[in-house]
Amino acid sequence: MLIGFQNVTFEFGARVIVEDATWHIQPGDRIGLIGYNGTGKSTLLKVLVGEYTPSKGTVEKSRETTIGYLHQDLLSFDTNDNITEVALSAFERVRELEKEIEKLGHELEQDSENEALLIRYTDALHELDVLDGYNIHHKAEEVLHGLGFSNEDLVRPYKEFSGGWRMRVLLAKMILQQPDVLLMDEPTNHLDLPSIEWLEKYLL
Repeated sequence: MLIGFQNVTFEFGARVIVEDATWHIQPGDRIGLIGYNGTGKSTLLKVLVGEYTPSKGTVEKSRETTIGYLHQDLLSFDTNDNITEVALSAFERVRELEKEIEKLGHELEQDSENEALLIRYTDALHELDVLDGYNIHHKAEEVLHGLGFSNEDLVRPYKEFSGGWRMRVLLAKMILQQPDVLLMDEPTNHLDLPSIEWLEKYLL
């Protein structure tokens, strides 16, 4: 079990969104939440990720479970970085290692006999290899292309894009993070047909 509800009830005022619900998401599950506008689909996701607290019952989550949650409020994010850099920020530990390796490399140029430095440098290179860190640029470009960005787009600043295209960048970042559970609130609103088909293939 990755995450789920145990006898959960949640209301907005007098309106019951979910009542005494029990269900769990297992590894490999692919679930579609279907309903009319305004029936509480987004609210249900917010209860699931802890933004809202149920009036009864509990939200259960394994301690190790990582969650990605794509929703409209993410559009408040802004940066001067290009979209490739935004996507690459998914690989936080790899980027840290890249900086550490560069720093240690410069230090070793000045002190090549320093055994402690050499061990740290070797360990960092090994961890980078284990994390497949040498391929992150290829992975980021592949996902961004799949979501409709051209080669020219990859070096354009994130802030130059419209809200819909920004959501695609943030979706790319979330995909690259590879969370255990990926929750997407109306993700296809900002996608054209080829991008929807690419996303479907990725999710399957």
